[in-house]
Amino acid sequence: MKVIIVGTLLAIFGLTGCYKTPVQQGNILKQEDIDEVRPGMTKQQVVIILGTPTVADPFNQDRWDYINTTKIKGEFKKVKKLSLFFENNQLVRTEGNYFPNKDDVTTTDVD
Repeated sequence: MKVIIVGTLLAIFGLTGCYKTPVQQGNILKQEDIDEVRPGMTKQQVVIILGTPTVADPFNQDRWDYINTTKIKGEFKKVKKLSLFFENNQLVRTEGNYFPNKDDVTTTDVD
């Protein structure tokens, strides 16, 4: 009887270790939303389009970072970043690799 219980528990624990759920964290942005963001927009206009940033540095109010990570089995598989830089409450430039190629869209649309 003990052998059956131990065997069943080992089988259950062994099978649960086979699959790790991918963990996605951060902002999920769409290419068409990023395309709408233009230099000269105010922070409020950007928030309406992209939402609030993942990281808003309290010491530098003029830089916003939108970050999205996908972790599988404890390892980062995808790290996507979009940084926005403001001067006098207006967007002056963007940097990042969120969508490096328009053909390389890796996020899923959730509707």
